[in-house]
Amino acid sequence: MKPINNLENKQVYKRMKLVYKTGMVTGLLLTSLSAISGDNCTPNNSTAFTDFKDRVYRINHDAMANNTLISQCSNLTDEILLSNMNNCAPTPINPISGLGLNPSDKLLYGMSATDALGIGTHLEIGMPIDDIMKADDVNLYRIGNDGGFQNIGHIVPPEETIGLPPGTNQVVPIVHSAASFNEAGDLFVLAYRTNYTSSTNIMAGTAEVLYQAPQIVIGQISNNDLLNATVGPISTNWVDIDDTSDATCAAVVNKFKDDTNVFSVCMVNQYLMTGNEDAALQTCLASVPIIDKGVHDFAVSPVNGHFYAYDSMTYDDKDVLIDVDPMTNTAACTELPDAGNSTGVLSSLMFSSQNKLVAIFANQSVGNWIDISNGTINPIATAITPSPFGDGSSIPFASITRASNGEDDLIFMDGFEGIIDLIFANGFEGDIPPPTCPVF
Repeated sequence: MKPINNLENKQVYKRMKLVYKTGMVTGLLLTSLSAISGDNCTPNNSTAFTDFKDRVYRINHDAMANNTLISQCSNLTDEILLSNMNNCAPTPINPISGLGLNPSDKLLYGMSATDALGIGTHLEIGMPIDDIMKADDVNLYRIGNDGGFQNIGHIVPPEETIGLPPGTNQVVPIVHSAASFNEAGDLFVLAYRTNYTSSTNIMAGTAEVLYQAPQIVIGQISNNDLLNATVGPISTNWVDIDDTSDATCAAVVNKFKDDTNVFSVCMVNQYLMTGNEDAALQTCLASVPIIDKGVHDFAVSPVNGHFYAYDSMTYDDKDVLIDVDPMTNTAACTELPDAGNSTGVLSSLMFSSQNKLVAIFANQSVGNWIDISNGTINPIATAITPSPFGDGSSIPFASITRASNGEDDLIFMDGFEGIIDLIFANGFEGDIPPPTCPVF
C-alpha cells in the first residue's frame, strides 16, 4: 500500500514495539520523557537560536522514545547536547520530526503525526473493500533552544483530485519527516498523491487493492502564517510536481509502486484472515520491508532554491538523487551505484552554506555530504551520535538578519548605499555574536 511506504520512515522503535504489542497501539509512543525540563514551554525571543552560522540542529529519537536536541557545525563537528526535549503540554503522541530553522524568528519548527501508529494515515476497512486509506493531519510545533516546544496548529493534507475514474480512490498523506525553510522564512513540506483501485469478491472471499505510481506534492506555508499560528489549521499552498517526465524519476516511483503492492497483498490477506485492520497493518509493517523506502527528507539549496531529496532504499543496488525545480514544478533524478544497499536508511538532509548536502543515515556514527552536481557521497570523518532515526535542519542562507519577531524592525538594515552591506543591521541592540563554526 503505497502511502505506508512513505509515511514515517524513521520510526524504527515503533517496529520494535510491534513485536510486543497486538491490536490497537494507542499507547505506542512517547509516554513520559525522562528529560531535563526546558526553560520555556512557549518558545519566544529568549529561546531563539543565535549561533546559527554554518550550524545545524538535530533531533535524535532512540528506541526508548527519548528525544534529544543537538547542535553542531554543518561539517558535523562541535556536537553539543542542548536538551533532552521536555514534557511541555500537550505532549505529542509521536516524535517531532521534519525539522527546520526559520531564518525569520530563529526558532525551530517540526512536525508530528497525529495517528496512533505515527505513519500519517489510518485504515478504515469494511466489506466490500473500497476507499480504505485516510490521510491524517500533521501537528506543527515551534521549538526553542532549550528544548521547549509548543503545538501551534496542524497541517491538513492536500485535497484529493476531483473526478477520478469510477472505482479509483486516492490518498495524499504528508511525509512528516520532510521539511525545509527558504530564505524568506517560508516552510516547505512534502506529500504523496497516490491513486488506487480496489475490488472484492464476497462469494469467493477474495479482495485486491492496487496502487498506482505516486506523485510528489510540495506544500508552502508562508512565514507570516507561521509567525501568527497559534491553533487550528495552518494555510498551506500545495503544488503537484511532475515526477514522471524524467525517465529515471519515473522508474523509481514505479519501483516504489511495485513494492507498495506487495505490501498491499499482505495487508488485504491479513485483513481477510483476521477482520482486524490494525492487526493486519502491524503484521505487514513487521514482515514486509517497506517502511524505509521512498523519500524521507529534503532540503532547499541556498544557491538555486531547488528542493533536493535522496532515496537510498527503494533500490537494493543504487540510490537516487532527486532535484525538484520550483519554477517548473518538475523533478529530475540521478542514479548512483550502491552495491548491497550499503548507504542505509536516510535520517536527515541539511545544506551547508557552501551548498554541500549533508546526509545522516540511521544508526551510523559518521555523516556524509552529497555533491549535488553528480550525486557522489563523500564521508565526513567526524564522529557523531548515532540513533535509529531522527531529523535535522540547516540554515545556510547568507543574508540573514536578526529580526527576533519576524517584523522589519532593523534600523538601516540596507546601509546607506542601497546594497545589503548590513550597516546597523541589528538596530542598536548589539552585534551578532561571531560564528563558532567553520565554513563548510
